[in-house]
Amino acid sequence: MFETHEIKGSDKVSIRIPGIDEWSLSDLKKCCKRNKVKGYTKMSKEQLQEAVKEIVKGITERK
Repeated sequence: MFETHEIKGSDKVSIRIPGIDEWSLSDLKKCCKRNKVKGYTKMSKEQLQEAVKEIVKGITERK
């Protein structure tokens, strides 16, 4: 399943991104590394998914 995210600006752009539950372990770790999540290297896939969901939640709350 894909989620659609809109980036607002002068032109509307829609990006289709797979749901977080469909991300690979590698993608989850990369996201956590980029967002400086402590201890991400020792987290399970489920813990990484929750961490990424919190990152996304923080981004959407800032809008």
